[in-house]
Amino acid sequence: MLKRVFSFFIYIFSICFISFASFAFEVRDLITYNAVAIKTMKPTDTIRPDKKQTLQITGTKDLEKVLGTEKKEFETLYVYIGETQIEEYSTAKWYYYYQPSWNGRGRGKLNYKRNSITESGAAGDTLFVARKNNKELLFIIVEKGNPAKEIILRTLGLKSEEDTNTSSFWQRLWRTESEQAEDYELEEETLSLPAIPEKSWVRVYFTPGTDCENNIIAEINNAKKIDIAVYSITNQNIVDAIIEAKERGAKIRVITDRLQSKGKHSLVDEIESAGIPVITNVGHKIMHNKFAIFDGKRIESGSYNWTESATESNAENCTFFEQENKTFSKQFEYLWDLYQK
Repeated sequence: MLKRVFSFFIYIFSICFISFASFAFEVRDLITYNAVAIKTMKPTDTIRPDKKQTLQITGTKDLEKVLGTEKKEFETLYVYIGETQIEEYSTAKWYYYYQPSWNGRGRGKLNYKRNSITESGAAGDTLFVARKNNKELLFIIVEKGNPAKEIILRTLGLKSEEDTNTSSFWQRLWRTESEQAEDYELEEETLSLPAIPEKSWVRVYFTPGTDCENNIIAEINNAKKIDIAVYSITNQNIVDAIIEAKERGAKIRVITDRLQSKGKHSLVDEIESAGIPVITNVGHKIMHNKFAIFDGKRIESGSYNWTESATESNAENCTFFEQENKTFSKQFEYLWDLYQK
């Protein structure tokens, strides 16, 4: 009897493995993309029961920062992950336009095709829009409650609050959990991502490349209050933006690592010389955080240190999202008070 059960399991596993292996999309491919936008789908993001062949996602500022501000047509791989995985190649068009009454501001819309993948999406599912370059896009819908969501977030260097350490069938099948834990030690470096509200996007960028640097500078340029807790700061472009923000009246505080701040290439002295308060770790071996809070609302975090090497030569990630329950702000205040004692 046990032999029959074992043989049946091997048969089912073989079918699943062959089926999954034949798909063009693999989760680990996401690390080859330049930027990813993530959101929980709401009813207006889903296919409506009409005869339209294309549907639209209205571009928020977060989606615009992933797809740009120029009209583009992308070769797009559509993927739905539910009880089964469905894939289809097609196109998607990103429109960016201006109206005279908008005073120079623009707005984007992502037109995506009606197909078996987009017809399967429902409110509460998770949508991933990933830009590989200016020609290729990945459009993934993960069914609500499917463990594939956690695996994708882990691959991006994130995890959700619902994440657990239990190994699922999907994790064993894709070997994502064990490979990453062994090769990259993501368990210790993983950013805990709050549940994604329906109306917001989470943006993720990767290096080498200037996406992290440029988006951090853009947040600095638009903020009136900036709290920074970053392990190493050697990027002159980011430091110039910090000092310019101070000069226009922004309120800024910086927490950084004691030893890194004394390093040969550190620019912490330049920040202090501009009259910006800086404190370093006391009681902790190192201050290894890498996050910034803009106007008490927007968060930047991830593996990315504010260094030139992180931009030019390292494989890093940075994530932008709205904080909930002031989690990052509370931690910053805790460290600020602790290190001043």
